[in-house]
Amino acid sequence: MNIPENGKQKYIEAKSLVALAKEWNVSLATLEAYANEQGWDREHKLYWQDKAIEMLKNAASEDNITAVRELLKAMGISRPVGRPSKTEVTKQIAIEAKIEQEFSADIARLASYTKQA
Repeated sequence: MNIPENGKQKYIEAKSLVALAKEWNVSLATLEAYANEQGWDREHKLYWQDKAIEMLKNAASEDNITAVRELLKAMGISRPVGRPSKTEVTKQIAIEAKIEQEFSADIARLASYTKQA
């Protein structure tokens, strides 16, 4: 294999794994398999996530609204304050639909009793 022993840092900081694979004269599949085996892929992902967050923080400090929104999404705060999440809304709608169904069934049952009497 043409992957150098000290290639870990170069792999982690690589902007293009395709270019790195060509530089090292290995296939991309081989490089990815080796990186997965060594655990470099996780470090590569974390490195670039940290880099992206750092760039967003810099842009947000310059009052870039788009960067602020993206930073909030990255931090898990993507909806306005006070607005329920989509899962909570769909759960509430399902509960209301069930109540409406049961109410309609009860009305139909009571109506059948009054017709019998």
